[in-house]
Order: sequence, then structure tokens, then C-alpha cells
Amino acid sequence: MRVILLQNIKGFGQIGEIKSVSDGHARNFLFPKKLARVASENALKEAIALQQKRESLNLKDKENAQKAVAILAEAVIEFKKKASSAGTLFSSVTKDEIAKQISKITGMEINADMIDLGDLGEHIKQIGEHQITIELDKNAKTQVRVSIKSE
Repeated sequence: MRVILLQNIKGFGQIGEIKSVSDGHARNFLFPKKLARVASENALKEAIALQQKRESLNLKDKENAQKAVAILAEAVIEFKKKASSAGTLFSSVTKDEIAKQISKITGMEINADMIDLGDLGEHIKQIGEHQITIELDKNAKTQVRVSIKSE
């Protein structure tokens, strides 16, 4: 079945793209979540409009990402958590917590998938300063300092 994507789907496609998918995937996943619609002749005209919308959104996202990179280059994200005397946190700092703080600073919607903690794994479990990578866009990556202090 050929469908037109109505939203960006990470790892699958962008708004306005026409994709061939199995009938079951379309009926059970894409259609109920309003992520796609059947690619009829009338819908093809709509696909062109959606592609133009995607291009304008991409341009706006790139501009916002460049502004956020400039802001984050100098920023330090700070957290205060309870820790043991050895410096191990009782509750770790997660990607979601970091994403919320960065969203507040930049005014841009940041999600946990954009954050790479590198060697730290999925959580930060030690007090101190840590360098993390944020990928705001395909061409906009930046290093951010995260400072965790004991309460």
C-alpha cells in the first residue's frame, strides 16, 4: 500500500513523502495515529503542499538550532542531588532531566533522543562536571557542560 506521511517519523520518513508499506502496518499503526493517509490521486496534490511545509519547517529548525548552539556553547547545566560521601548519586541524572533544563535555556523543544552521554551510559551517576553532546539538527551538534553538585 502506498501512503503519504503526515508527520516526521524518525528512521522512516519525513512529512509529505510517499512510502510503500505493508497493509497491516498502515492499518494498525500509521492510520490510527494519524501519521499517514492513503496515497490517492487527490492526496498527491496534498503531498506537494506537505513537502513545501516540511522545507519551510526545516529552514526554521536550522535557524533555531544555530541559535541554540550559540547559547549552549557557553551554558552550564546545573543539578543538585543527594549523594554519598564517595560522590555517587542516590538518584541519577537522566537524559529527560537534562533535556528539560536545556529546553528551558534555549526555548527549543529538546528530547532525550538528541542527547548523547557518551561513556556515561544512560544516566549520570557521579557528582562533578561532565561533557555531553547534543544533536539539535543533522548539522548542529554541540558540547554542553553538566555540573552536578551534592545537596
